Amino acid sequence: MQILVVDDNLVNLTITKKILEKLGCIVDTVDSGIKCLEQINNKTYDIIFMDIMMPEMDGVETLNNLRSIDNFNTPVIALTADAGVDSREKYLSLGFNEYIPKPINLEVIDNALHKFCWFQPNRLI
Repeated sequence: MQILVVDDNLVNLTITKKILEKLGCIVDTVDSGIKCLEQINNKTYDIIFMDIMMPEMDGVETLNNLRSIDNFNTPVIALTADAGVDSREKYLSLGFNEYIPKPINLEVIDNALHKFCWFQPNRLI
């Protein structure tokens, strides 16, 4: 499974990448929404994990740009520290396929992979 993780924080990128690799995924990372848009022109991904709060182009604007691309149907999952009571509904209503609050953990990521893909990650939990 090919995964793209978009986050401007190097620690978050590293942690998310390690979790996904433990589950058997092949992971690319970029540190901005602009780089995400460039990257998807070069490669097809099964899922994109997207941070929300990023400079230049936040996750919502990046998602809107992705959705405007002809035949783009990759699931995009919001990864955010915004963990308020209505946050899940907020991000789903903005067009994200799923919402995962930070800090992330292996079980939540594993569940998201099973929800959107035929792929069977390594079962570590």
